[in-house]
Amino acid sequence: MKLNLKQTFKNLKGEDVKVENETLTLGIILANIVLAPHKDKNGFRPLKSWELGKKLYENDIIELDMSDFIQIKELVENHENYFPFILGQVLEMLIKAEK
Repeated sequence: MKLNLKQTFKNLKGEDVKVENETLTLGIILANIVLAPHKDKNGFRPLKSWELGKKLYENDIIELDMSDFIQIKELVENHENYFPFILGQVLEMLIKAEK
């Protein structure tokens, strides 16, 4: 499955969300989620997390197998550090990529 990691997050006015002058992209958010510690241990093993996190951060488009995609989606759904404002947009982007 191909995933466009350069999709940007929007505020309620439809403007790109920026943090420290960097536009937030799907790749940045997913890399942070994949690399974050997970209480219930449903994340990837450390080396896989590191390799996948780098790919998510560095690439514009990534090809994921379905098992990695499903695991990433589950991590997003259970993530506690980002607000629903961000996680909701991540899930919309992932659902769109599934179709």
